[in-house]
Amino acid sequence: MARPGARMHSTIAAREGTFPGMRVFVPIALLSLIAAGPVAAAGPDLPPPPADGRERLVSVVPADAAAELDRLFASLAAARSRAEAAGIEADIRRRWAASGSATADLLLSWTAKAVAAGNAAGALDVLDELTVRLPAFAEAYYRRGTLHLMADRLSPALGDFQTVLRIEPRHFLAMKELADVLEDLGDHERALAVLRRLQAVDPHFDGLDDAIEAIVAGSHGRDI
Repeated sequence: MARPGARMHSTIAAREGTFPGMRVFVPIALLSLIAAGPVAAAGPDLPPPPADGRERLVSVVPADAAAELDRLFASLAAARSRAEAAGIEADIRRRWAASGSATADLLLSWTAKAVAAGNAAGALDVLDELTVRLPAFAEAYYRRGTLHLMADRLSPALGDFQTVLRIEPRHFLAMKELADVLEDLGDHERALAVLRRLQAVDPHFDGLDDAIEAIVAGSHGRDI
């Protein structure tokens, strides 16, 4: 099923490309080194994710790293240009990719290379394992969601992006992807609400104003 409309997704998978490929399995001994993260209560006011138990997850980012993220997000909200915002976004994304486990970080970096090489299936296998071993690692869900979205698997993509936002409510990339999925599902009201939240977090997010304008302009005759 082709997704309606041509949208530009600011995701690793979209930038690097995805092609059919053979599954590559990472040795289980390597995967077994990844430690599981704790579970605690959390959840922003977003469309609820599927009842898979992950609605209770929160980030396991250490307190000092969390304080630095808070500082970066304050700078992001106050950025004066797209160029300034892009630099802050990159800094935040580097921190999101750090799980606290050297093995998990290595596997996460491998998934990006696998997607670039056309092996999305192998990357998906590893991301599945990471979400099991590190259930509070938001970046693993985000990257898996982008692969589902590129393959037009809207339901699992929706669940992954919602889970990301349960763990990290300020994840600007997941917000944009979630809004795109909601738009594809015809839920324009919720899509617009998510984009408004994104606007508060990252006012200069690439393409955000156009995305909001497109929904508002198309709302004539719709109850939004």
